[in-house]
Amino acid sequence: MDDTAITDIVVATDGSDLGDRAVDTAFALSTALGARVHPCTVVDPFSTRQRVSDLRSHRTEANDLVDRLATRAKREGLDADPVVREGRPHEELLALVAETDADLIVVGTHGRGGARRALLGSVTEKLIRTADCPVLVTHGADPEPPSWGSDSRLLVATDGSDAAAPAERVGVDLAAALGAHLTAVSAVDEAAALSAVAGGALSQDTIAAVRRSLGERADDAIKGVLTRATDAGVDADSEVLMGEPSAAVRDYSSDIGADLIVVGTHGRGGIRRVVLGSVAERVIRGADRPVLVVPAAAESLAETVDDAPEAAEDGESESKPE
Repeated sequence: MDDTAITDIVVATDGSDLGDRAVDTAFALSTALGARVHPCTVVDPFSTRQRVSDLRSHRTEANDLVDRLATRAKREGLDADPVVREGRPHEELLALVAETDADLIVVGTHGRGGARRALLGSVTEKLIRTADCPVLVTHGADPEPPSWGSDSRLLVATDGSDAAAPAERVGVDLAAALGAHLTAVSAVDEAAALSAVAGGALSQDTIAAVRRSLGERADDAIKGVLTRATDAGVDADSEVLMGEPSAAVRDYSSDIGADLIVVGTHGRGGIRRVVLGSVAERVIRGADRPVLVVPAAAESLAETVDDAPEAAEDGESESKPE
């Protein structure tokens, strides 16, 4: 696969530590992929009942921030276009994605520890619900961004459903572009499955049949990813995990030292369903490393390069947006 598949990256920052972590990750990926990066800070005039002087001060701070980012990008040899926009943050970020035809959004959120805030001022949550391109979410507790390449490890979570397909494709494409190792995982939630059958009053034969079915489904799911990885020339392995999917994925990613978790969300259909309560959302909230969330509308990176449109469904479990 061509390393120009991701050609433009939009990264949201507000100058906070969380914003800095998102910028670090976006700049590191831009370096590895040869992509143009668009650092963006948004002045939100609707966020507080602020005086004109306060708004003017925020604008000055925002301009100073993008000037510093432009200097840093030049120093690191990056093709960068820092920008200040004004309006509602998620709307302005999505508008910038559309204008630049960006393939990826990078944004920060709070992670583990202390009082876990929902998502960065709800901006991250809104982006995940409404963006048509993948959203890479970083956390304050994440390890330092790696030098993406052959030493990197991507973990792709799948349940083998049609909704998981875009996350599988994007994960494999990104691993190919980076020359990274890929680990495919699928979680078997035996307790949830058994409790849903016959109200929990089960014979040993029924329990054995449910376990067998779940195991076969998980095996088939990861085999599909491994086949895709082999076809793309990606070094890959796999693991069937036991337990509640989001916790199993988070814990295993930490155990193997994955640099990135790739998960999907369900797609649009009528009213955009909320991500809250989904496997992807729980992974984002609890992870201690970056999470790449792939929406149903996302094309694979290879398809983007080939101009072969396809909007398949994706996911691990639950919803993406409206």
